[in-house]
Amino acid sequence: MTLNDAAKKFDFPLETLKKYISLGFIRKNSSTDGTAQYKDSDFERLGLIDTLIQSGFTPEETKKYLALTENMGADETQIRMLKKQRRSLLNDIHKKQQLLDNLDYMIWHKSSKA
Repeated sequence: MTLNDAAKKFDFPLETLKKYISLGFIRKNSSTDGTAQYKDSDFERLGLIDTLIQSGFTPEETKKYLALTENMGADETQIRMLKKQRRSLLNDIHKKQQLLDNLDYMIWHKSSKA
């Protein structure tokens, strides 16, 4: 299948797929006419990769995590990596919540003067 076909089939933006190809997460297979072709198996880990990248894993961290999936007994390392990123996301959420609280106070303060 072509990349456009894959984008439709797996419901992923074409640009995201191109990015993941450039990062080496998806491998191109060339057909006899030189066009890039892909198999379903090329996209099996797409959801996992997307979740890791969207949650803030760097491409290098994502590659390390994926490499660990091949190793027996690497679950603890993967769990540590996931927990570390979860803490980072939670800290970001708390910072944004503080900003929302500040804005709410400013709105309340301005509204109470009117």
